[in-house]
Amino acid sequence: MAHVRKQIRDQFVSILTAGVSLVSSRVYATRVYPLTQAKLPAITVTASAEASEIMTMGASMGTRSLDRTVDITVSIYENATASLDSALDAIAVQVEEAIGADYTLGGLVKHSVLTSTSIDFSGETEQPVGIATLTFAVRYVTSFTDVETAK
Repeated sequence: MAHVRKQIRDQFVSILTAGVSLVSSRVYATRVYPLTQAKLPAITVTASAEASEIMTMGASMGTRSLDRTVDITVSIYENATASLDSALDAIAVQVEEAIGADYTLGGLVKHSVLTSTSIDFSGETEQPVGIATLTFAVRYVTSFTDVETAK
């Protein structure tokens, strides 16, 4: 098994691959995938930060647990054209609706909530690219001694 955080990223990739038709299954769980013009539009899924705290309720039951919230960043990349904003928004609609339809990621987590969206433009690629970044706060629980199993 893997850390629950990796399982969450993998579940995002699975849900978005199935639910975001506008990117034709180009959904990657990495921040270093080389995205060429021919591979756009595309989505990358990464974990950007995580906070955790000791759960006090139920602690007397024996197993100490961590209540965790990880920020999952979904970055949408699209070729820059005159209709860039509309194209990014159309893909964002599919992303939000796909995650919203399974906000517990198949029961793996307590919830996934969209907390922010930013839209940017980059001229650092072979052709200018638009990037919409959607950040989801994903809450899950693990024990101190088993971070590969969500509770």
